[in-house]
Amino acid sequence: MTVSRFGKPRLPAHDIEASQSHSHDWSAVAVSALGLVGIDIERWRPLANCRQLACHIMTNQEARVFEDIPSELTVQKFLQLWTRKEAVLKCAGLGLRQDPRGLHTGWNERGVQFGDVQYYLNALPVCGQLVGHLASHAPQRIIMRSLPSQLG
Repeated sequence: MTVSRFGKPRLPAHDIEASQSHSHDWSAVAVSALGLVGIDIERWRPLANCRQLACHIMTNQEARVFEDIPSELTVQKFLQLWTRKEAVLKCAGLGLRQDPRGLHTGWNERGVQFGDVQYYLNALPVCGQLVGHLASHAPQRIIMRSLPSQLG
C-alpha cells in the first residue's frame, strides 16, 4: 500500500483505490477497483457552536439555506453537509488541505462539480447515531458490508 502526500491510501499493484474514516469507536473503509473513492463518517453528538462552525465550511449559498433550518435539526444537517464535503475532498485526494468553503455540495445534490471533475455522492445507511457519505467519480454500484456487532 502507498499513501499520497495528503494521506490517501492506494494499492497500486492492483490499481485499487481506498479511503478510510473514523469517528469515536466507529470506522469505515471504502475500496474501489473502478476509480477514486472517498468516505467520511461522523457520530452524531451535541455541538454547542454548530452555527459558528458552519461559517468555516459552508459556501454562501449553503449558509443561507442553513440559516432557515430549525434549531433541532442544525447538528444533523451540519454533520450531513460536513461528511458530504469531506468525502468529496478525500476522493479528490486533498482531504482537509482544501478549504471546504470552496466546494458546494448542498444537502441533496447527487452529483457535484469540483474543479473540472464531477463527483457522485451516496449517503451511507443510518446506523445508530452515525452519519456518512461516499464519493466517487462515477455513479457506480455500492456494496455495503458490516461486521457483526458481536464478534465471537
